[in-house]
Amino acid sequence: MYDLIEVNAERCVGCNTCLRVCPSPEANIVKILENGKAVTDIDQSKCIGCGECVKACGARARDYNDDTERFFKDLGDRKIVVVAHPAIKSAFPGTWQAVLKWFKQNGADGVYDGAFGADICTWGYVKAIESGSSKNVLSQHCPAVVKYIQTYHPDQIRDLSPVHSPISCEAVYIRDVVKKNYAVAALTPCPAMKLEFNETGHVEYNVTFRRLKEYFRRKRIDFNKAVESGNMHYDFDDQMQGCMGGIFPSPGGLRYNLTINMPSVIAVSSDGAGTLYKELDEYCELPPHRHPDVFEALSCAGGCGCGCGVGQEDDQTMIDIRSIWREVEIDARNRRRVAMNGTDKQFKDFENKINPKSLMRNYPQGAKRASAPSDKELAPVFEQMGKTSDYDRKIDCKACGYDTCRQMAEAVYEGRNLPANCIMCAKKSGGAVPAPAGAALDSEKLSAMAEKVCGFATNLLADIENIYASLSNIDEANQNSASMSGVVENILSKVVGFCEANTEIDSDNLPLLVSTLAKLRTAVASLNSNVNECAVGSATIREAMQEVADATTELNVMANDMVTAISDKY
Repeated sequence: MYDLIEVNAERCVGCNTCLRVCPSPEANIVKILENGKAVTDIDQSKCIGCGECVKACGARARDYNDDTERFFKDLGDRKIVVVAHPAIKSAFPGTWQAVLKWFKQNGADGVYDGAFGADICTWGYVKAIESGSSKNVLSQHCPAVVKYIQTYHPDQIRDLSPVHSPISCEAVYIRDVVKKNYAVAALTPCPAMKLEFNETGHVEYNVTFRRLKEYFRRKRIDFNKAVESGNMHYDFDDQMQGCMGGIFPSPGGLRYNLTINMPSVIAVSSDGAGTLYKELDEYCELPPHRHPDVFEALSCAGGCGCGCGVGQEDDQTMIDIRSIWREVEIDARNRRRVAMNGTDKQFKDFENKINPKSLMRNYPQGAKRASAPSDKELAPVFEQMGKTSDYDRKIDCKACGYDTCRQMAEAVYEGRNLPANCIMCAKKSGGAVPAPAGAALDSEKLSAMAEKVCGFATNLLADIENIYASLSNIDEANQNSASMSGVVENILSKVVGFCEANTEIDSDNLPLLVSTLAKLRTAVASLNSNVNECAVGSATIREAMQEVADATTELNVMANDMVTAISDKY
């Protein structure tokens, strides 16, 4: 089993951004590597998989894993049905129907609507609440929330909804009603869905939209062409299209579904890691009589359509996403059919086909958390951090990534952080980053040189993008590609020459910079040779181009690190 969220130690710059955005206080561990570099690693047992660190990490030292690669390897070799999370409509705006058609034409043994499973999920909630078997329900269709409750509030597991998530409800329906006992692959916006799938066993593959987009780009599959053809109608297998369940991924989607079927239900909602987990802590501290009937909790601000597994386009805004969900809601309301008592007519069909017990979920009991260290136990830790007075211990500057100095001290006490990661401690010891021996340049010169390297790297990336565009028509425009790669090689030659000729650059950075640029020059020269010879296929050229892109990214990260280091140093 893979780690859900992983750390690239080489890229980690120890900036504490991951600590700052992570809602799980015990998930991050600051370590010193053998080379003396401080990096922030992950305690997988405490990580809730929310992906906030992946979204926030500017150094790209955090990423996630899913089952996309294994899924495509197995597709066609075994019977697999695909369930599309409703957030596919915001992940592939305007083209989601073409995406699902592609799966049906390329080996899937059925494509089903996760929104239909959300309708079943709503029905399950209504049944549980009306029967009195569930009171003070805490929603569980966000797996990061479930892991958080299991980890930090195990006594509150009793409030987690007994009804499976929409995706699992759909998988149960396919198995028990449609009678397709096949492997299930879910197309989702969230790597944390794997936590649920591992516990329930209803879904085998978690295929995130972001990885799916990367796969389609590698295979040069463009769904915009299908849109241009005009035929965008799509029917899910067995005519199982969801109705109001389609708005489940949006904030308040469950609350809305419940209130239109149970007008008197007290349902509240919260979304966004910065707010939600504090409110969950408050919820768990309240006595049961102060809990609402239903507390809907979504980890991602903006709902599931903003998960780290979506891979939103650069120009897609929250306004665009909200507009999509409004369109989904209008469409669902127009298709909704209501019974005499005001509930969804399809609920009657569920009554005849589904055994409510098949939708029920049990949760493994979480371990009791250790008591927080006392003031006496933390006193020597504060001393190590250079905080000798009560005032010092309550500054709460948050530079370490924690909200309070006490939380930082607790992390040091439990071995999850280091005293030197406190900015006050670092400054009292003479500065976190000592000046390197032999540094001869003043800050203005060094900054100017680093900024110039950033400019070269930016220009290089732009040229690479142009080459990628030309590769789509390589058979007709091979000569143009050769010319463009030559431009890139000339740029690299100038950069290498500039660095080799400039004797004022920091002696510690010069060999590394020249080496990196030399690797880039070699990679591009190889690419140019491949194109000029015209003896290799486009796949080989793309492979060489990827090598160039990876090395260029390495240069960009290094150059930006230099700028940051200069700013911190001077």
